[in-house]
Amino acid sequence: MDKHTIGRSPDVVPLIAKLHEAQRAYKAEKNKNDGIRAQLSSTVAQVLELQITEREGELVADVLIELMRQAEKDVRHALSEQLATQDNVPLRLVLQLANDDIDVARPILMSSPVLGDFDLIYIIKSRTPEYWHAIATRKALGDQVIDVLAETRDFDTAVALAENMAIKLTPQALTVMSDLAQGSEILSVPLLRRNDVPEDLTKALYKFVGEEMKKFIRKDAGIEATSAEQAVDALEKVVSQFTETSPYKDLMPEEFMINAAQAFKQKGLLNAKLMVGTLRRGHIRSFVAQFANHAELPIHKVCQILSQSSGQALAFACKAYDIDKQDFVSMFMLTSKIRDHGRMAEMDEVRKAVSYYNLIKKDAALEYIRSRSQH
Repeated sequence: MDKHTIGRSPDVVPLIAKLHEAQRAYKAEKNKNDGIRAQLSSTVAQVLELQITEREGELVADVLIELMRQAEKDVRHALSEQLATQDNVPLRLVLQLANDDIDVARPILMSSPVLGDFDLIYIIKSRTPEYWHAIATRKALGDQVIDVLAETRDFDTAVALAENMAIKLTPQALTVMSDLAQGSEILSVPLLRRNDVPEDLTKALYKFVGEEMKKFIRKDAGIEATSAEQAVDALEKVVSQFTETSPYKDLMPEEFMINAAQAFKQKGLLNAKLMVGTLRRGHIRSFVAQFANHAELPIHKVCQILSQSSGQALAFACKAYDIDKQDFVSMFMLTSKIRDHGRMAEMDEVRKAVSYYNLIKKDAALEYIRSRSQH
């Protein structure tokens, strides 16, 4: 039955009243303690699980928008993550979150199915590059949105688009991005690995950074390339050999990502906040490089940890290397698509993963990870 025509749910009225009570309690509570936050989160979750009418949804939106105007950033962020994958959320509530601080807006911008092309274009036109980067990682983007993103000519946005293998780049976007890629392996390499880049553009990209690519081919494949065409063919063979033998080809970082992670560590900047921020921007392979450097683990071992279905290995690794619970939960949820073929983590899965984290002691976790790293 259509949610717009069903009758009023007998359960929604007391829950909306409960939302009002939680809102008033939050407003009155000076310290905004965990109990108040938990009550809010629980009530929101209960309301959103109901089959509610459009009118009831608007009532809920009224309460939540007023709540967000008062709430601290961590509460707004938690609400954003909670609503990011749901398709029955009122648009104006989603837009309120999408235009909040970028840390709050990012989950909505990256995943919310409620946002249409027009909404996304408006956000791109009116917000700063951090918002563009998040939108560029979405698994579904219309051609017009892709063109508007590319036409910002923002380098990091172009890299995010190039690394987004779930979309097909438009001819206009490819033209703009190839201009930005001149002399830069950071952008040219992910572009060259795409199936939607035409042959003439592939040759042009090699021409832009031809010497570097030829050095790579001579060093790693033992092939002397005398032309851009030969360089294309040679590198394709190298890449295909690598992808055939590696079970983690979609997670393996590029050399520049590893070098960047090492540089962050040398400068004392490689911490959980940086790594979670990398994940929120959708840069999974850079995160792998960062985590490997942080924990001093082999790259393939980090890939194994992230691919383990229950999240137990990630819980052990975070506990072993002093990553606190909140950052572990963020890492677990933001890497869930690796484990579950694009599916977001369910709350039961999150609770189980947190239970692993809570139960294990640091020494035992460190011993576990080190023993596994020897295999």
